[in-house]
Amino acid sequence: MEKISSERSKDFYSFDRCFVTESYALYHDNQGRLQIFDVDSKTDIVYCFDAGCEHQQTKRDSITNEILQKGCISYEISSDCVMLREDAMFFLQDNGQVIRADRQGENRRVIATIPFYKLGFRDVFFSSDMMFISYFTDDKFEEIKDENGQTRWIASGELSDTRECGIYCISLTEGTVKELFRAEAYNAMISDTYIRDGHLYFVLFYLDIPPIGPNMETYGRNVDIPEGLTVENYWEEMPKHYWMDIYDYNLATGELRPILEKCRNGTMTFCRDCFAIAEPDGTTGLYRYSGERFRELPFRIGKGIRSDSGLVCCDENAMDEYLLIDESTGEIQKRVKFSSGKFMARVIIGNSCYGSVNGTKGWGLGFISSEDFWNGKIENAIPFNVQ
Repeated sequence: MEKISSERSKDFYSFDRCFVTESYALYHDNQGRLQIFDVDSKTDIVYCFDAGCEHQQTKRDSITNEILQKGCISYEISSDCVMLREDAMFFLQDNGQVIRADRQGENRRVIATIPFYKLGFRDVFFSSDMMFISYFTDDKFEEIKDENGQTRWIASGELSDTRECGIYCISLTEGTVKELFRAEAYNAMISDTYIRDGHLYFVLFYLDIPPIGPNMETYGRNVDIPEGLTVENYWEEMPKHYWMDIYDYNLATGELRPILEKCRNGTMTFCRDCFAIAEPDGTTGLYRYSGERFRELPFRIGKGIRSDSGLVCCDENAMDEYLLIDESTGEIQKRVKFSSGKFMARVIIGNSCYGSVNGTKGWGLGFISSEDFWNGKIENAIPFNVQ
């Protein structure tokens, strides 16, 4: 743990509430304990600095909630994504409080509080000095003031016809909270967030008609089925009503800029100098972050992998084959094929590749070196300890 606690790491990502760098990953196991996977030793360590700790949960009185026996600190650190910085640890608590602690998880203080009752779902991710929380909710909410005079929302118990989604931004140095984006539309959802060079890029997915199921279900909402949509033509017509908008938020100036609006909904992925969108005609367009479309690939991409080494993705027609594509030339630099039933890559940082491993107890988070990944040595994939 001493090596981990003193390490400096500038490059990091988060996915599935897991914080990863080239040399370690922070995640929660199935018991709710914070664990760290060390790449050098290929081992998992409970995030605890007490040499005598047995890593048991705190025992409390069932009536008074009084602590009867103090447990391991690894249980007391949020089950959401936990950021580890050179000088501190940051995480979000269930009551909406943003916590700063030392790197051992001690000496905690509240640096901000978000209007948490509004959030039906969240994703937590970071830049070097900011925390971001994306949310969506299908509920109608009522605005209230809490005991400190802060605005909060509580669910009214009614479904809204449309869905609200957005992103909160919390300064980890100043403790300020800002809602930097909010949208309301049918099935609205924030997805594919990416932070690079002082900018937050993200995608808004939405429908331009009410959500209708293949058997003309309206999911309890008071909406009308659009004229011409039937059980017989559902699968052909519904995809024409899904869209995505791509945004750029400047972290220094606070400027929010739409890059592309009302793109036909399809697979997209951010990479180092551009982003890629699967086009309706079966090709893939490469776009600069200015919004300029500058290159076309002769195939439609499937899932994309977060990487700064180029565009890493699958061909939509060969989802078990991963490609590394040079962004400037469009040429395929590397290609590897293996069973998608064993490992699914999500993030590549230097010589570390993180994703999902199908181990002896099913799917879970895991690791493989980038070298082994590109050489197809999937047998070297290591599942994290999720016992």
